[in-house]
Amino acid sequence: MNIWKCAALAAVGVIAISGCSRHESVADAQRRADAAAIKGSERVMDAKRDAANAEIKASEEVAKAEDKAVNQVDSAQASALQRTANAEVKVSLAQAQGAYDVAVAKCHVLSGPDFTNCKNQAQADLDAAKAQADVTRQDVKSESNELKN
Repeated sequence: MNIWKCAALAAVGVIAISGCSRHESVADAQRRADAAAIKGSERVMDAKRDAANAEIKASEEVAKAEDKAVNQVDSAQASALQRTANAEVKVSLAQAQGAYDVAVAKCHVLSGPDFTNCKNQAQADLDAAKAQADVTRQDVKSESNELKN
């Protein structure tokens, strides 16, 4: 039976030794798990920081694109306003010139001071239309400049 006792003691010794080494393995495993958790947290923080930076950069690019688009729209509106106003001024001046020509033709039936007064009135009306056209051009130019700025 001594052999059995020795074998049993040897088995208990092996179990005890393996239990001790197992305890160290558990501690090592816990340290490795803790280190992996820390490393994982650091990676998550880095990824969140990178995502935040990417979002900021994207927002800045969107803002720049919006500013550029607004400037392009404003410039196009200013250009359209000027072209439209110039066309309307040409129409007004053509109408004024036509009215002047008709008035002067009617003045020819008059004589003396009546003819002169009639022609002067037609000229004054034409000059007023030209002055109004200049005012309109200046107003449109100012409004156009405001749109561009």
